[in-house]
Amino acid sequence: MKFSVSEISDIIELAWDDQTDFSHITKIYNIDEGEVKKIMKKNIKRKSYEIWRKRIAQRSAQKTQLKGKAHG
Repeated sequence: MKFSVSEISDIIELAWDDQTDFSHITKIYNIDEGEVKKIMKKNIKRKSYEIWRKRIAQRSAQKTQLKGKAHG
């Protein structure tokens, strides 16, 4: 899927925001988490991408822990 520079910029901004889920980006742009990661990797600096991925992994782990506590 081809996106304009403006759309790519918006996807990056949404993905970088800790309050935005991948599902929200999917609803707007009809792309999955893997596509978001590809766009991020291609369009931001390598170190920035690594920092972002680390934050995403931590955020995902926190959600998993919270779900476990809610059901426990």
